[in-house]
Amino acid sequence: MMVAASLGLLVVLAVQQTWAWQLGQQLGSGESTKAFLTAQSLIEQIAQDAANANPDAIALSGRCYLLPQHDGRLLAYRVKNRQVQRHTLAPHCPERGWQSLSHYHDIAVDELVMQLTPTAAAALLELALRAKSPRDDSYHAFKREVVLHVAR
Repeated sequence: MMVAASLGLLVVLAVQQTWAWQLGQQLGSGESTKAFLTAQSLIEQIAQDAANANPDAIALSGRCYLLPQHDGRLLAYRVKNRQVQRHTLAPHCPERGWQSLSHYHDIAVDELVMQLTPTAAAALLELALRAKSPRDDSYHAFKREVVLHVAR
C-alpha cells in the first residue's frame, strides 16, 4: 500500500514538473519555472518528513517547527535569511547545525507556516509555503495537508 502511494506521488510530481517546465518554455520564463520547481520540491520534502511525525510531540511555536518522528528522529524546520533550513537532531531550536535546503538566489522564501488540528484518531497538519523568484519577482504559493496518525 505504501509502495503504491509512493509511486503514485512520484508520478504526480513528475507530471507537475513536466507541466511547469513546458509552461515555462512557452512563456519564456525559465527563472520563474526554476523557482516554481524549487518551491514545489521544498514543500514536498517538508510534507514527506511531516507524514512520519508524531502529532503528540509536534511543537509549532517559537522560531522553528519541531517535528519529532515516530522512529525517534528529531526534525526541525525554520526560515532564516529567506532560506528554508532543516535540522535533523533538534530536541529544541538550536543555534547551530542547520542545513539550508534552498538558497535565496534560486528562491527567496517569504513564509513557511504549519498548523496542527488534532482529532481523536488522527491529526491534520497544514503546510503553507510562500516564496518569490528573485530574478523576475513572481510569487509562488503552495499548500499541503498531511494526515498524521497517532501512535498506538
